[in-house]
Amino acid sequence: MGGMLTSKKNYHHGNLRRQLIETALDIISEHGLEKVSMRGLGQRIGVSRTAPYRHFADKSALLCAIAEEGYKKLTRVLNNSNTKFSDDSVTRLMNVGIAYVEFAVSNSVHYQIMFGNEIREKNRTPELVKAAGTAFNELLCAVKVCQNEKRIKQLNPFIIANTLWSTTHGISSLLIDGQVQAVNAFQEFPALLHTQNGTGNVDVRQIFESMGEIIFTGLLE
Repeated sequence: MGGMLTSKKNYHHGNLRRQLIETALDIISEHGLEKVSMRGLGQRIGVSRTAPYRHFADKSALLCAIAEEGYKKLTRVLNNSNTKFSDDSVTRLMNVGIAYVEFAVSNSVHYQIMFGNEIREKNRTPELVKAAGTAFNELLCAVKVCQNEKRIKQLNPFIIANTLWSTTHGISSLLIDGQVQAVNAFQEFPALLHTQNGTGNVDVRQIFESMGEIIFTGLLE
């Protein structure tokens, strides 16, 4: 994106919605979410102050569109892990978790809007709610396939999926926030702190393989 600036001479009505989303992502990445305003977006793109409102009623609607886009991207990534790369259902479930975290780290601006508190529950658009549900269903599907093949316990699949989601979301947030580098963040867990590539280049697959025994066999003797 790189701080995209546009002007009235290259503005076309058909792509203003896309420009608003891209420019908002630029601003958030560079300066933070609080610096985004509908008026500021119009000025930066080079259109009238009323033009952005033809596509988004307010900032919340714009953020919903960004979050919706993020969920759709995440769904495609998870679906690939669900349908490709392995014939083993447990491996596919593990790959779904790995793909989730890799997506979050690679798309941190989208991810923080998807799961941040900037979009109030009452303001979520039906399209956003549907997109979020579709993404979660990819994880739920992977769990149910494992259960159908009797590879994992026959517990409530929604509880299992939410537990796995909580784990992957927690790892994602820690990586995005840089907390895995904190000295006391994970005592005696060097896989989260260092990799062969050096501190800061965390190997997501190594994390999941290290945690796999806990995730799939539990803690009880």
